[in-house]
Amino acid sequence: MATDLLSCLAGRSRRFIIIAASVLALLIGAIDHLFGARVGFSIFYLVPIALATWYGEKWSGMVVACVGAAAWFVSDVLAGVAGSAPSALLWNGMVRLSFFSIIVFLLNGFKREKSFAREDYLTGLGNRRYFFERADVELQRSIRYGHRFSMAYIDIDDFKSVNDRYGHAEGDALLKQVGQAIAGRIRKTDIAARLGGDEFAVLIPESSNEAAKVFFSKLHAFLSDIARGKSWPVTFSIGVVTFHTPPESIDEMIRIVDQLMYSAKKSGKNIVKYEVHEKE
Repeated sequence: MATDLLSCLAGRSRRFIIIAASVLALLIGAIDHLFGARVGFSIFYLVPIALATWYGEKWSGMVVACVGAAAWFVSDVLAGVAGSAPSALLWNGMVRLSFFSIIVFLLNGFKREKSFAREDYLTGLGNRRYFFERADVELQRSIRYGHRFSMAYIDIDDFKSVNDRYGHAEGDALLKQVGQAIAGRIRKTDIAARLGGDEFAVLIPESSNEAAKVFFSKLHAFLSDIARGKSWPVTFSIGVVTFHTPPESIDEMIRIVDQLMYSAKKSGKNIVKYEVHEKE
């Protein structure tokens, strides 16, 4: 259940995350007031702040940090803590807000470092590690709930000719264009990565075979238009598998889709091949 909740947050807008985390912070403040000073709840204020920072951004975390500090402040006021010294309440509130702010900045820094470790430096898409981590979460959801999903393996035909003819800088420009084209056409819940060299992978959760055909046919046409517009002597071979029955592992999933992609290359390249994987 916790994994499903975190996956849900990963696909939500910044506004939703701020509202949901703020509501949670206020709820914690209400519970804090209900139990009074006899039971410590201070550590729990960090939960909504951490969620907002991790799944939103630094300023989302700061907004929720302010809400959390305000909720804690109101809880103290209603409980009569330091009632004879209002300055003590204000001081405590500022200290708590400062502490929350430090947590936000530290967590945001850690998030950025982790993101760099899972991001392909050239295209801005995820790298192989990122894809395997995200795809494994989706695979476990599919196994648990029986959701269908589609995965594509995209290979740039004759990519080496671009490097040989125009140089590696032009080859890098091609890879960047492909990465941008993919990133600009997927949903937040979709998973896209450069697995290495000139090979890319895209996983679309809860996707039917028909929806996958529409999406990847359009993507193939768009990539082809880019190549022609830049006069790059390349085409694109794509293997798309819709899994009605989830594979037993990520390695098996990659193997199935990879084989279909190579089948497209052997069939003359510049082809999108589709297949449905379903065990009886």
